[in-house]
Amino acid sequence: MFPFGHLIIAWLVGLGIQKLAKVNISRLGWGLLLLGGLLPDVDYLFDFILGNVTHRMFTHSLLFVLVGFFVIYFILRNFDLEKEAYFLPIGIFIHILVDLLTYPGALLFWPLGTWFWFFGIANKGIIYTSASSVFAAKSFFVLFDVALGLIWLAYLYLKGKINFS
Repeated sequence: MFPFGHLIIAWLVGLGIQKLAKVNISRLGWGLLLLGGLLPDVDYLFDFILGNVTHRMFTHSLLFVLVGFFVIYFILRNFDLEKEAYFLPIGIFIHILVDLLTYPGALLFWPLGTWFWFFGIANKGIIYTSASSVFAAKSFFVLFDVALGLIWLAYLYLKGKINFS
């Protein structure tokens, strides 16, 4: 999925948390939730710098969820904000779940080499697809991402949170 789609889904989960738990998420909590929704894709930067493919490996694993929690927890406990630390790993976990919907999934139990996705265990590289089918699939996700962005902006505009004038 593309970045805006990850943001929208993290935002929807945040709204669900507020409704179900009957709490208001602080600005810091929202920031950490949305950051967590994007953070696993930092591995694209590693791909660029290192010149080899690392996407959907360590940063898309359950170990990364735990590392993210402990790092942010130990930072925020110095400011008596430990409760806010839960939002970053929730965002990371949401991102990983969404990426499990698309092939090849993710290395959930990194460094083990098994790729998991919602439709089973993926043996990366075994499924062959034509360039036109890959383009069609990517086009769908780009359009979906744009549609989610427009829906979010419309919602914020109708709620009076943003003004385009």
